Amino acid sequence: MKVSCLVTLLLIGYSAVGLPPLLAGQGPLFLVEPPPRLEFSNSSGGRLDCSAQGSPSPALRWILSDGAPALPVPGLRLSLRNGSLAFPPFAAASFRPDVHAATYRCVAANALGRALSREVKLRAVVLQHYEVRVLGAFVTRGNAAVLKCHVPSVVREYLTVTSWLQDGTFNIYPSSDGDDKFHMLPTGELLVLNAGPADAYSSYHCRVTHRLSGQTMVSSIPGKITISEARGVLAPQLEERVIHVEARRDELVTLPCFVTGHPPPEYRWFLGGQSQLTPVPEDERRYPLGPLLVILRARPADSGRYLCSASNSGGGERLEVSLVVSAPLSARVNPARQAAAVGRSAEFACTASGHPVTTITWAKDGQPLREGPRVHLVSRSRIRVESVQREDEGIYQCFVKNDHDMAQGSAELRLGDAPPLLVYRFIRQTIQPGPSVSLKCIASGNPTPNIKWTLDGFPLPQNERFMIGQYVAVHGDVISHVNITGVRVEDGGTYECVATNRIGEARHSAQLNVYGAPHVRAMGDISAIAGETLRVSCPVGGFPVDSIQWLRGDRLLPVNRRQIVFTNGTLVIEKVQPSQDGGAYTCTASYKGGRKASGTAHVNVMVPPKLNPFSARSDLHLGERVGLQCTVSRGDPPLLIEWLKDGVPLPSSGPDLVVRSIDEFTSLVSIAALSPAHSGNYTCLARNGVAQASHSAAISVNVPPSWIVEPQNKNAELGQQVMLDCQVEGFPKPTISWKRATDMKPGQYRGLPFHGQGIQVFPNGSLLLEAVRQEDEGPYLCEAGNGVGVGLSAVVTLSVNAPVHFKVRSRKEVVRRGASAVLRCRALGDAPIAIAWRRDDGARVDMLPRVSVKNTSVPEGLFSELTIQEAKREDGGVYTCLARNAFGQDQMALHLLVQDAPSMPTELRLVDAGSRRASLSWTPPQDGHSPITRYVVRYKAAEDSWRSSSAEVSVDGSSSSATLSQLLPATTYLVRVLAENQLGEGEPSAELRVRTAEEPPSAPPRGVLVEARAPRQLHVLWEPPPAESWNGALRGHYVGLREHSVSKGNNQYNFTTVPWQANGKAECRLDSLKKFAKYGIVVQAFNSKGAGPMSEEVVAQTLEDVPEAAPRSVRCMPLSPDSLQISWQPPAQDLTHGVVQGYRLFYETSPSEESDHTDSLTKMTPSLSTDLHGLLKYTNYSIQVLAFTRVGDGVRSTAIHCRTKEDVPGPPAAIKALPMSADSVLVAWMPPKQPNGHVVEYGLYVRGVEAGRPVDSRALHTPHLEMEVTELKRRARYEFWVTAFTKVGEGQSTPVASASPTPQGAVAAAVASFGGSVAVAWRRDVRLPCRAVGVPSPQRQWLAGEAPVGSRRPRAQLAPDGALFLPNVQRADDGDYTCRVWNEHGRDVITHHLVVQVPPAPPLLLATAASAHSVSLQWKIGDEGGSAVRGVALHVKAEGGEWEEIRVERGRSTHQLTGLRCGTQYRVYATAHNRIGVGAPSAQLSVRTQGGRPQLPPPARDMLAVEPPGNGSAGAVALRLSRWPDGGCPIQRFVVEYSSNGDWIVVGNNILVHDSFPLVGLSPATLYRLRITAINSAGSAQGSYQFTTPGGSSDYSVEFGVSSSGDPSGGTGRSTPMLKDARVLVPAIAAVLALVLATGAGICLCFRLKPSPPTTSATQQEQSTASMENKHNLAQREQYYASARKAPPSPAPPNPGFTTLDRIPEYAEDIYPYATFHVPTDVTDAPGATKMQTFGFREGTLGSCESSAVAVPRKVSRTTHLKHSKGEFHRRKRCGERRGARGDRRDSEDYDSFGSESDTEQGTSSRTESSNQLEESVPATLPVSAVAPEPTHLNLLYPGPESSTSPEPSPVAERRSFPRTGKPSSRRCGAVGPTVPVSESSEAECEAEKCRRASPHFLAMQSTKDFSIRV
Repeated sequence: MKVSCLVTLLLIGYSAVGLPPLLAGQGPLFLVEPPPRLEFSNSSGGRLDCSAQGSPSPALRWILSDGAPALPVPGLRLSLRNGSLAFPPFAAASFRPDVHAATYRCVAANALGRALSREVKLRAVVLQHYEVRVLGAFVTRGNAAVLKCHVPSVVREYLTVTSWLQDGTFNIYPSSDGDDKFHMLPTGELLVLNAGPADAYSSYHCRVTHRLSGQTMVSSIPGKITISEARGVLAPQLEERVIHVEARRDELVTLPCFVTGHPPPEYRWFLGGQSQLTPVPEDERRYPLGPLLVILRARPADSGRYLCSASNSGGGERLEVSLVVSAPLSARVNPARQAAAVGRSAEFACTASGHPVTTITWAKDGQPLREGPRVHLVSRSRIRVESVQREDEGIYQCFVKNDHDMAQGSAELRLGDAPPLLVYRFIRQTIQPGPSVSLKCIASGNPTPNIKWTLDGFPLPQNERFMIGQYVAVHGDVISHVNITGVRVEDGGTYECVATNRIGEARHSAQLNVYGAPHVRAMGDISAIAGETLRVSCPVGGFPVDSIQWLRGDRLLPVNRRQIVFTNGTLVIEKVQPSQDGGAYTCTASYKGGRKASGTAHVNVMVPPKLNPFSARSDLHLGERVGLQCTVSRGDPPLLIEWLKDGVPLPSSGPDLVVRSIDEFTSLVSIAALSPAHSGNYTCLARNGVAQASHSAAISVNVPPSWIVEPQNKNAELGQQVMLDCQVEGFPKPTISWKRATDMKPGQYRGLPFHGQGIQVFPNGSLLLEAVRQEDEGPYLCEAGNGVGVGLSAVVTLSVNAPVHFKVRSRKEVVRRGASAVLRCRALGDAPIAIAWRRDDGARVDMLPRVSVKNTSVPEGLFSELTIQEAKREDGGVYTCLARNAFGQDQMALHLLVQDAPSMPTELRLVDAGSRRASLSWTPPQDGHSPITRYVVRYKAAEDSWRSSSAEVSVDGSSSSATLSQLLPATTYLVRVLAENQLGEGEPSAELRVRTAEEPPSAPPRGVLVEARAPRQLHVLWEPPPAESWNGALRGHYVGLREHSVSKGNNQYNFTTVPWQANGKAECRLDSLKKFAKYGIVVQAFNSKGAGPMSEEVVAQTLEDVPEAAPRSVRCMPLSPDSLQISWQPPAQDLTHGVVQGYRLFYETSPSEESDHTDSLTKMTPSLSTDLHGLLKYTNYSIQVLAFTRVGDGVRSTAIHCRTKEDVPGPPAAIKALPMSADSVLVAWMPPKQPNGHVVEYGLYVRGVEAGRPVDSRALHTPHLEMEVTELKRRARYEFWVTAFTKVGEGQSTPVASASPTPQGAVAAAVASFGGSVAVAWRRDVRLPCRAVGVPSPQRQWLAGEAPVGSRRPRAQLAPDGALFLPNVQRADDGDYTCRVWNEHGRDVITHHLVVQVPPAPPLLLATAASAHSVSLQWKIGDEGGSAVRGVALHVKAEGGEWEEIRVERGRSTHQLTGLRCGTQYRVYATAHNRIGVGAPSAQLSVRTQGGRPQLPPPARDMLAVEPPGNGSAGAVALRLSRWPDGGCPIQRFVVEYSSNGDWIVVGNNILVHDSFPLVGLSPATLYRLRITAINSAGSAQGSYQFTTPGGSSDYSVEFGVSSSGDPSGGTGRSTPMLKDARVLVPAIAAVLALVLATGAGICLCFRLKPSPPTTSATQQEQSTASMENKHNLAQREQYYASARKAPPSPAPPNPGFTTLDRIPEYAEDIYPYATFHVPTDVTDAPGATKMQTFGFREGTLGSCESSAVAVPRKVSRTTHLKHSKGEFHRRKRCGERRGARGDRRDSEDYDSFGSESDTEQGTSSRTESSNQLEESVPATLPVSAVAPEPTHLNLLYPGPESSTSPEPSPVAERRSFPRTGKPSSRRCGAVGPTVPVSESSEAECEAEKCRRASPHFLAMQSTKDFSIRV
């Protein structure tokens, strides 16, 4: 039989690890609970509101009294999304009792429980017609008559008697005192005291109001009192003996005692029943009134039995009155939340308030509480749960109820944590193979446990026969089972179930034995934890098993004390060791008959992870940053590090939270800004394959109180329950207190007077007033605080409804005849209020002709106006305003007098005005035949209306002036005056327009925001103050800046002016600040009257930058021959500019006189010292240190030098043993290549060898490099080797050299010296040794290359010892020198390779890119001079500045010049240096940063905007400064000036660029001249305008004229014709005269410029200068051809105006004589203009021209450097002058330094192709208009080059750009105009060109081009 397997996995709200921690969730709790009763009419409809909170958020639904769901009924009952239940208006025929007359309850439920609201009795009333009548009363004379209002029973409970009407005129309202005759009871009856015959003639009506519809009705049939005369004595008689009276707390209660008798009886009141009576104490709250007992503000304590005793002479009678005073019910269960462990007890108590409390019932999760053995009622208000179980969790509620009210309170019971408990276990079984088996475990616990199964410690087999099921039962128990189908032998073993949750675990195991031969299941890899105990069970199936053995390799276990093998096959290894216990283990099971089965397990021993503890501060606040770093200090990888927050995995990123993995062993949680959501326990969990480790730290964020529910003003009816909410949150939990104002205005507060249970404060902070009283009205203060921050407070006002009343009961109204009479009455009280008007005769007036009534609702009640059109005399009289509401009625009498009013005042005028006041006067009007009592001055803002926004000031009627105060500055007001006498107000006067003066702004700017955008820059943004606080036209803002420090008082603000742009926002950029420094910024607004208050200081910090200083006190100490210790101090704090992240060391071997070889290395460290290892021995190192921040590297320190310690030397480099005679041998050797110190001596070891054995051994010592060993045996073979000695010791030896003495007279020639490479600095003497040995003496010959040295090196000399001496070596002496020696017995040869080192050649310098403030340079060094280049120096000079030197470390070939001025010319050259010295300078490079001076000013229509005049002002001119073209360099500031009378007024000289800058304070009808100067780093430009402000109210016009380099036609106004304008005509005439003079001067100049022989001293000086420059140029050309090599391709440069090295021709053959290169235009050239320049190459001398001064505008020539003089004259090339021929060069002059300063300034040196190309960044010619010349000079002689108007290059210029090959010089034509290079052969053409340019036609033609005239 097979067992079917049921696998059910039900996870009901639980995860695998169980429930979240206690109180992580919350059961449902009602926030808004429906009222106990809801009544509405079918015409209005109604709604039941319900809301609840909880976690998870509870679901809301509605049920009926029987528990059935209240489903939606279309058109009658609707369920809203917010949980409310709505009942729309419905027709009478649609009434349904199950919908409209039912009891409802709101149900809130979530996963933690279910809660019920109180019952809601809903009644929908169908409105229907009814009649009201008054029943007559019969009374004996002298007694009290009682009149009752009779209404139908169907509407009785919805009608309220509001008043009685006597004879239709006199209203009687309920009151506590009444009067001596009438008293209306709160229950609606009318009591007529001491009824007499006169009362029988009056009729009485009752007035009722339907409280659902608001309809008011007066009884149709009046009631009358019938008076009867008593006949004799009449004992008191009662109609009723027992009366029941119900009232609410604080209501007015009257207990009636209606008794009839004669004489009228006397009344006495007692407390208690019939048996025990106590007289009722009388006080101000409780007193008798005739047959009544009046109780004011009834309290529940007043409830009870009252006895009325009425007696007269005829007897007595008693009436019992039962009084019940009810108070709203409320309930609360304590504790509100309770956690109880399983098996413990829990108890809840219900606290009820209110009166009366009739029943208290309990419910759990919305169902009635069932008592049982564990749950029972201790009392009706207390329950107890014994031995709490899981099913006891949920919501417990107590319901408090009486006949009219119901309330509920709730509490939540949660289970505490409990470890798992196995409540059911499977048993041990022994079976045969084949049947099916089921194993089951049942576990309980909290959180819900999870059950896992194992077999012999291993997971269950994964096949179709094994089925595992697990589910959660109803009561929370977990049921898990394993079903095995068709059991086999291999299924046998020990089965174990393990139940776990976060609290603990429980396990159970039992054996399942299956008969059969043993079978060992596969064990696979087993992970063991190092240092812990490993327990492995042999997974053997089969039964019975005789024995089980374990083996490790071939050895039977155990083999040591840590190993234990149990008989059941379990292997235990204690304290597992990784090195000893890992490997393969085999278990073997034996069965009877010798059958065996084996299995192998591989044990991997791993070290478990271990964490370093971490924690967080306890004083964390909102917005702070915090980080937790988790480091695994120990454990085998792979490691997995996870973070949990409150047991839940933490995402890698969230709001202001990031989890970063620093490396494999470290993880970091970083929180950028703490918030309440970040509070909790943070757990770092690290695991590997065998174990896991965790560490937790708590983060508690102190949070100031914040509102959950902020208190709100509330209105309440008298006696109504009121809840004032005040709920806050924060950490720690805030405390909440309530106070009440001492009077009706907030200010002083006192604690609340708690009247018994009338006032209650709930734990959530809400204030409950059970039944409000009239004296409860007023302001209330709720305060909350928790010690964090300043706390919270809120003032709310509780308004209590009161009866309608009038503050003034009578008033007289005066109206002039024929006008409309308006009678006003303001009824104060709660709505709804009804007002009726009556005449003194009682007639209604609203139906009369010419009469209208208008009622207007106002916040405090109802405002009614009775208007009588065209009032007549007979309209005078008394008008009564009758008002009533549900709480009372009142009336007001108005006496109307119809007379005339005064006329309007005249000649209203302004006497004086200030910023907030204005003095007025007027002429008094006619008084209307009645004395003027007062004048009313009414005023309003010009844009407001008179009706809604006017204010007024009253002045005594005897005065004719007034002062208006509390006005707003800079505001236009309309004022009018009217007179008033006893009859009323007259007509107002004509309006007077008054404008107040300005005053400084009264509020600071808002929303100041500071952003750091650069290390030296802050960007400030803000909004202006509120417009109402400007107090005038806002002119701008002052931005104050100061460096933020502790002593703020000593640090004043530096202010910057920012004009107002009128666009709603403002901004300012603050530059040149300190890096990484804190600054305080304030902003204040200003107008024409001054500055307003400053904003609160905002502290901001500039961005971080690289350190500006190097580390200090760098020290070095050698530690060993191959290590150094370096230490230093950090840079000065004020120069760090950030947080130092670490330090970077640069160390290299220092170049020496012997070697240029250097090894550069770097090392980075965060500490202030480090050790350098692996260095060369006894080597001098150069060491530099720099600090770096997050931005980058700082400045390197000055290099220090340190040498490693000395060590034993290496072997000598070479050894020779040369026979010299029959008994001597010369041994020579070379010094060691690695001396590792100072070699003090050498050891020479000699050993003779005969027949293979040593015969003569000796050791010799010498400081020299050779030694003759004598006294040797003839023909014996000797071995020699050499070692070197330092002070440390002896080093290694050379290889063994052998030699034998030769017979005397037969020694072969040999060279004892050593050849090799010799490097020497130029201009030194060199000695090349060549010592020879041999007998006979050898002959010697020196070769230079392959030729004898004498033919190649005539300066070479032969020394007596055979050495070759070269004095004062030059670079030409480089090469191989060979020494040959020979005699008849042999020959030998050595070669010396001589390298002469010289300074490096000039670098080839290029400008590759340029921007407005930077230039990128690139260079290439061709010939290094035989010695490695150690660095490059860049020399930079700005136009008009001084030379500056910039050092660039070796290895770099590029550099960017930064911080340059925009649009500025710079000159740059470079020099390189090596060990020998500094090389010649490169060709000077002339570069210009991008941009230029401001361009021509914009036309007036773009530059100026005019605000039309209005409000008494002349208008304002707005300057659109942002429209001025900046020429490529940002405009830094403007200077604005204006003049109206010849004197210039400076508006500002540091005005920034703005979209709209207003000019205010201008006079009307005035002609102004305006002068604006734009300034940037490249220069300035100026424009002039003029305009006329309007005057009066006439049309205005503006005239603009441009008088600078702007567009003269740009004005939009009217202007004088140009030919009639003297300002144009006079300069034009002057220009014509200048043209004539220029023509004559040009003709003369043509003849004077002919070439003349150079006979003067100046000519000789020119030739000398030319000779020096030609030498320099030739050196450049040779250096170029020697250095220019093909560079790897580089990307196109970012700026097409610059080139890179890969564009330079590689060899001289690549440059053609007339090669054409592209010369880019300057940034100021016209777009699209293309300029080509032809370069000529030739071997001869290149000519140059002398500079001559010509008056031209400021230009830049490509081939000459400019030098300005005071007269703005510039040097230009003069045609026809020649340079002197190049002189001879001496060798000593080949590497001279850079030339003199005069050469540099003149810039006349001739250039090779490379130097010409270096200057392509500056074009040869520039258009005049492109450079933006200063508009202060009139220049008609040099209008500009032709290239300014033509984008095409000149063909003549292309053909004649350079001289042809073989020609000695080049010329430049034209002393004026553009420079045109020509050849010398074209002298005639040059002269003709000069003359042509001097002709009037040419000059006139040029005058029409781009130039500027300022008039």
